[in-house]
Amino acid sequence: YMSLRMIAFGAYDTRKPRVRLLLDALRRAGALENEILIKGWERVAQTNVPSKWAFFKILLRLILGYPRALFRLWRSPKGAVILLPYPGVVEIILIGPLARLMRRKVVLDAFLPVYDTIVMDRGFLEPEGLRARLIHWFEATALRLADLILVDTDSHGEYFAREFDLPIENFSTVLVGAEEHFSPEAEQDRVEDILGPVTDTPIILFYGQLIPLHGVPTILDAAKAYDGPPARWVMIGRGQLEPMMRKITADPAKSPVEWIEWVDYERLPAVIARATLCLGVFGASDKAARVIPNKLFQQLAVGKPVITRASPAVDGLAESFPDTLRTVSADEPLTLAQAVAEALSHSSALLPLPAASLVELSPDAGVAALIERLGD
Repeated sequence: YMSLRMIAFGAYDTRKPRVRLLLDALRRAGALENEILIKGWERVAQTNVPSKWAFFKILLRLILGYPRALFRLWRSPKGAVILLPYPGVVEIILIGPLARLMRRKVVLDAFLPVYDTIVMDRGFLEPEGLRARLIHWFEATALRLADLILVDTDSHGEYFAREFDLPIENFSTVLVGAEEHFSPEAEQDRVEDILGPVTDTPIILFYGQLIPLHGVPTILDAAKAYDGPPARWVMIGRGQLEPMMRKITADPAKSPVEWIEWVDYERLPAVIARATLCLGVFGASDKAARVIPNKLFQQLAVGKPVITRASPAVDGLAESFPDTLRTVSADEPLTLAQAVAEALSHSSALLPLPAASLVELSPDAGVAALIERLGD
């Protein structure tokens, strides 16, 4: 399938592991011919929800950068497939009709559902409100302009097809995977400045945005209820639920968890390597049931056992690797606390993922299937 040519186009966010891993997999397959990137996102801090002013600056940079990018796209080789990496759902409104004129196929990486994230998962808007309905209409219109839509799990494809009345055949799954520096060798880097001196006390690690999807309240309540071997519950991240975290950790002596606001991405593998056990997501929303978070792949790649919520998206992996990946019911703090205590009490039963199995969790298999479909 080496003859297939793809051009990545748009103001995609190269700081997102999903974007980097997808493009890397396409390069390895020899299918990514060129990138036409309109820069903008890299100036927006990742530590929190971007402000309206930050979005305005992005918009301004896009307006200034688009004419030259569109000219390059128009001059690019005929027949090349246009790939819109995340968050390309906005750009496809413009690129979709243009691609028809150029007789090009368009592949959209939907990755994160817009309506579901803003309205249902984070609850920023009322579902019956005008703005929410407009977002739903916009997303439905955008998805219909793509020839093929990439998703990170089969469950997400099923959601999109059901929610926006689209054929399931329009979707192709490419797992997120983990980047190469997430590996067992990460232990060689020292992180005493982040986690303190090395001791025998087990570390239960959560990292990620402090958002409802991740089930932050569930983790906090589980830490309070925990009654197992002495352990440190460490949470890393910032986001929507920061006020709750600040309140709970205001007095470190009484707090059930240690909160670290931010860790540089390059140092994250070494932090994971210090952990005894890692935590995934525990939110009870429909979206939480459809995702396999990027951090799950990262933790498994470093060789750590993981506890996360049971869901259609992750149950297959849990069944394949029961000694490494364990699941509990969503939004049940006591069940999570018990699972952590049990895991630490019988640590010999917790095993790292076999190296050969990591290949199955990379995006390469999904990219190969994608290229085969586009080549038909």
